[in-house]
Amino acid sequence: MTPVSFNTTAIPETYAPVPKPGNGVQSADAPADTVQLSPAALREVALTGRVAINGEAGNLTSGQTQLLYGQISSIHQQIATDLQAGGGTLSATNAQAIQQSQNQLSGTTYSDAHNGAAPPADPNVPQATAREALEAGRIALNEKAGNLSSGQAQQLGSELGTIQRQVATDEQANGGTLSSTGAQAINQLQNQLSQQIHETAHPAVGSEPIVNAA
Repeated sequence: MTPVSFNTTAIPETYAPVPKPGNGVQSADAPADTVQLSPAALREVALTGRVAINGEAGNLTSGQTQLLYGQISSIHQQIATDLQAGGGTLSATNAQAIQQSQNQLSGTTYSDAHNGAAPPADPNVPQATAREALEAGRIALNEKAGNLSSGQAQQLGSELGTIQRQVATDEQANGGTLSSTGAQAINQLQNQLSQQIHETAHPAVGSEPIVNAA
């Protein structure tokens, strides 16, 4: 994914990890990717993560996975075009249109991964599950940007899978939901993984400014 620089001072409107120096795309003094993002950018990363997770689990065919990635990229490019036309910010109309496109893609992702079933009208997504998609998306996008090797991405994905198995175990022990203590412990593990993703993708930068992306 091609990095795009935006005229925003705090929350980037899209997530485009800056490649490491030496990848031939960005200078060494470019800022590292961050998880302090706008709603549109968070949805972009989470959608990427959901596609990656379902592709890895075998819920999506290779063709479906690539098609969904292509649609995510198209929305990403539309955001960049709208930002350029708007002087660095999304207008309310454009932001609404982008959200609608992302919502439609979210429904398509669900249907493709569930044998054509319609997505629930009012999905209740636990925080831990939302974080899983976010971190999976960061891993996938940093690998595409050349910041993570295939081996590093697999290792981080394995650690993410370990956390999700712990979530399932804790939920089963607590009648289907995480206790407040369990949720806090899982959040801490996910924060540690978030930090590890950043430090592995940008070893020369150091600690990321925002760790808890929830």
